[in-house]
Amino acid sequence: MKTIICHSFPAWDTPYVKSTIEIIKRLSSDHRIIFLDYPYTLKDYFANDHAPKTAMFSRKCRVFNTEFGKVEVYNSLPTIPVNWVENKTLFNFLMWINGLIQSLTISQIRKHVTTEETYVVNAFNPVYGYFTSKYWKGLPISYYSYDQLDFTPWASKWGKVFEPLFVRKVNRVIVSSSGLKQKFDALHERVFCVKNGVTLDHFLGNRMEKTHFRKMGYLGAFDERIDLKLLSDVAKAFPSYLIEILGPNKITSVSLPPNVIFLGKKKPNDLLPVIESWDVALIPFLSTEFTRAIYPLKINEYLAAGKPVISTNFSDLSDFESVVRVADDSESFIDGIKKEIRYNNRLKISKRVSFAKANSWEHRAGQFVKALSA
Repeated sequence: MKTIICHSFPAWDTPYVKSTIEIIKRLSSDHRIIFLDYPYTLKDYFANDHAPKTAMFSRKCRVFNTEFGKVEVYNSLPTIPVNWVENKTLFNFLMWINGLIQSLTISQIRKHVTTEETYVVNAFNPVYGYFTSKYWKGLPISYYSYDQLDFTPWASKWGKVFEPLFVRKVNRVIVSSSGLKQKFDALHERVFCVKNGVTLDHFLGNRMEKTHFRKMGYLGAFDERIDLKLLSDVAKAFPSYLIEILGPNKITSVSLPPNVIFLGKKKPNDLLPVIESWDVALIPFLSTEFTRAIYPLKINEYLAAGKPVISTNFSDLSDFESVVRVADDSESFIDGIKKEIRYNNRLKISKRVSFAKANSWEHRAGQFVKALSA
């Protein structure tokens, strides 16, 4: 049994599905999992509704018995907000202090582990990884990257500076897409790809027949990745269909045809009844430097529900060529929707579900732990 310490950017108490959380929960069935939580700041204490405010000051380990196994969650004391800093000297000084703050919790964790068969996974947190790496001395560190950090609005300023510096310090890099592997192959000699999975319990449906609800939909955050013109063209081409957006709307001002409706965010157990009513599922992403590194969670979720999937050609989707229709432009996207609705059948539905089952988070967790010791 390994001891896996996850030094995480995704928060344990996040209300969203995060690959880091899904993988480490499943690893807890066979390994000891210690989770060093998101570095909450003083600002988070007052403004973040999901922040574990008591844990931020108690420094006691929170133990969670998940459906797979036990996870030990540690929170450091609140750190200093630094994203606003423009000056590198000031940023380095404040991050040195933040690293020192986190070192107190790292020392606390290290008292309860041995170096043998203990691995540290830095989950998409390269700035803190760089400034705390010396406190993990003697333990192998892996960097887990699941997004194109250079283009994220919350980390692009300093993340792109420190990510390559941190990568030089780690033993291996684990990524979630072929696009990211191509990026890190140029930076590190040991790069492993473990793609995103699906929580089958949330998305496996009972419907094995075509739906005729005259609905289609998109699952996920409605944000800067969405091709608004394409979505508008689809809505106009199918005026008798409702297009349901199932997730938070992060675009403040958007003008779309009236048959595009926003359902907002729902709990994981409430997603399937909505998705089951869709005749087809959409991924209308723009092709950008950011999206080209994405392996979208939603593809396997759609497929687990048995739904036909139409996607733009925004990334390397070659893994899905047998079960997903990929379109290069608005015309072919709309034509693809028509064909998938018309020619959907029980055999295709069964094939999609079987494909998704092979991409479960349990399977991905197995790949992940092999990469850690490779």
